[in-house]
Amino acid sequence: MLKRLRFITSFFIILIATSCQAKTKVNMPDKSLEISLNMTAKDLYGANPEYKAFQEADAQPMGVTFQGYDFPRYKEPTVIIKYPNGELSIDGVMSVLAYDDNKQANYKLSKVNLGFLFNHKVSGISDEDAYQKMMSFFKELQDKGWTYAKSLSEPRLSPKDSFTFATKEGGSDFNLDYTYPLNFEQWMQLSDLQIWQLRHGTDVFMNIRINRQSDPETGNRHYLISLDIFDELELIR
Repeated sequence: MLKRLRFITSFFIILIATSCQAKTKVNMPDKSLEISLNMTAKDLYGANPEYKAFQEADAQPMGVTFQGYDFPRYKEPTVIIKYPNGELSIDGVMSVLAYDDNKQANYKLSKVNLGFLFNHKVSGISDEDAYQKMMSFFKELQDKGWTYAKSLSEPRLSPKDSFTFATKEGGSDFNLDYTYPLNFEQWMQLSDLQIWQLRHGTDVFMNIRINRQSDPETGNRHYLISLDIFDELELIR
C-alpha cells in the first residue's frame, strides 16, 4: 500500500509539471542512459557521465539512499536496462530510482524503478492510443521471453479467468496474467492502478504498474507507467 501511495503522489507531481512547466531549454545527451541490474551506484554514474546533471541521490533514514536520475518534462531520454540474458529499451523515462544500502560497501542495486510516459513528447494521450501502446509493449516482452509470474499461493487460473478474477468485486488486480489478450473494452475495465507481475527465467522479475488519470486543469488523459525490475534476492529481503 505504501508503494502505491508513493506512486500516486509521484503521478500528481508529474501532472502539475505537465500543466505548468514550459518546455525547458535543456541540452540532453545523444546517447541512451544504460543500466545493468546489480551494478553499484558508483558504476551506474560512472557508466553515464553525460547524465551527471540529472543525478538524484535522495538520502533516507537508517542509512538508505535512493540513487538515480530525474529528468525534465519533454526531455525524457531513452533508458536501456540490462538483466541476465536480455535487455529492454524504454523511451520517455522521467525518473530512475534504485535502493542503495549505505551500510554495505559496494552495495549492488538489485531493484531498479523506471517511471515513464507513453506520451512523453506531448501532454495527454487517448485511452485508445495508450491501449495500443501497452499491447505492443506486452508483445515485445513476450517476444523477449517474459512470462506471467504466478506464485504458489495464487489461485490456478487460466489467462482469461485471471481477467474475470482481477476485475470482479473482491478479486485482486495482482492476479491478472499479462499474456491475456485484452480488447479495448476490457482495458477500460481495469483498475486505474492496475499491476502486472512478470518474470524472466528463474531469477529476474518485473512489476508493471499503470496510473491512469485525467488532469483536473486541462482534462487531458495521462498514463504513467512504472517498471520495477529486480532479482530474486529482493523476494527474500
